[in-house]
Amino acid sequence: DNSPLPPHRRAVHAHAHVVTIRAQMSTTTVRVHYIRHGESQWNAEQQAARRRGVSESFVRTLAAEPRFTDSPLSETGVRQAISLRARLMEGSDGLAAALRCAADGSCAAPTLIVSNLRRAVDTGLLALRHLLDAREDLRVAVLPALQESCHYADCGPLPLAAGLRLEPPVISAAAAIEAARESAEAAMRHVVGTAEAHEEAEAEEALSRATRHSVVGTVLAAQARALAASGGADAAWLREDGYHRLHLDPRHAEPEVFDDRRRLSDALRLARVVELDDAALGEAVRPLLARLGAVGSELLSGGGAAGGGVIAGHSRLLRELLWAFSTGQDAARLSVPLALGGGSGGVVAGLRWDGGAADGACASLASEHTKLSNCGVVSFDLVLERPVGAKATLTLRGCSVDGVVTSRSLPAGQDTPGSDAPGGDALGHQPPRVWPWRGETAAAVSAVPLLLCGLVALCGVVAARRRQRRKAA
Repeated sequence: DNSPLPPHRRAVHAHAHVVTIRAQMSTTTVRVHYIRHGESQWNAEQQAARRRGVSESFVRTLAAEPRFTDSPLSETGVRQAISLRARLMEGSDGLAAALRCAADGSCAAPTLIVSNLRRAVDTGLLALRHLLDAREDLRVAVLPALQESCHYADCGPLPLAAGLRLEPPVISAAAAIEAARESAEAAMRHVVGTAEAHEEAEAEEALSRATRHSVVGTVLAAQARALAASGGADAAWLREDGYHRLHLDPRHAEPEVFDDRRRLSDALRLARVVELDDAALGEAVRPLLARLGAVGSELLSGGGAAGGGVIAGHSRLLRELLWAFSTGQDAARLSVPLALGGGSGGVVAGLRWDGGAADGACASLASEHTKLSNCGVVSFDLVLERPVGAKATLTLRGCSVDGVVTSRSLPAGQDTPGSDAPGGDALGHQPPRVWPWRGETAAAVSAVPLLLCGLVALCGVVAARRRQRRKAA
């Protein structure tokens, strides 16, 4: 009011000032809906074991069995995914409204992303089938960074099929077993042939290949049995259409990238590590930050932000994601690298949580002692602000939960399953684990009988050669 400018000049001056401030701040907001997968066959087996009162050490031993590799949905999990689809088709707000709007073309379609594990793939495809049927142009990105972050068998994906694609579901369990048997038998014949020729390295590779065929056949057969229980129509759709909608960036197809091993140790207590200073905290959770950066980049790059994003993923990674943002309640303590498309280049953004009273259920999921129900949905905004001359921030706000948050059943004295595993230091750093076809043959022998056949065949070859040498002598 004390300005010497006349009223009409003051209005123009004030407007110009606002425009200048806005020009110095680039803001991108994307609404994200994170769906936890339906019940997996490992989930069901684990719960059944605990109901029988078995020890936690036995549960951990069971979890390492190769038959649970890339554990698919159980029959219950398939029904949960189909039930979620029905709720989304009938709903009127939130994710349901966004999907209906995208299906009829009245708004931009969301970016659709699934983990590389088939329980999340099948949950996402089955739950979003009505959108995919309405929009034949839509593709679903497979993002290894969403892979569940543990070292047990169910957290590792099956190897990619020919053409750098995920193995699609098979028509029947019998077909999967027969195909695996034929492939494994061919590989075992090669094992015997190379062993007789004293080509040990090639024999070991052939034995590894036989293991791989057996594990793939076992998993696909289990997936086929669970899908058949729903009537077969959805199984046929997944095989003939759904899996053809999946898109895997060739950069993510290399074995060491597709099987994403970046994770926090089982022994790492989130409630404890947060007490570290900022530098030590960032170093302790660096693998998680790299993953979150990849997920954020997928959601924020290109034109995907206009329609929001839908993720089908896993419970532990969701917990770690919410926890990472929750460390920034007062000020950003952790930062993630973001690779943005459209010529924006890369940016490092500090993580913030702008939470209110309504975020209580979300905040509880950032704890190691809670979990989201199967096919539950957590929705939130990710807001990327890039002020000129200052550090960018990525803020989580407006978080809500459509599902049940329950306490996790953990052994006394442990914050996470397996936290008493040997070899970890105070921050939980432990040596990496590898899957059976990468050298851990002993674990595979306990669960894949075909390996025993291979070992017997090799022993037979060795014994025969010894007998020949004795006769010659």
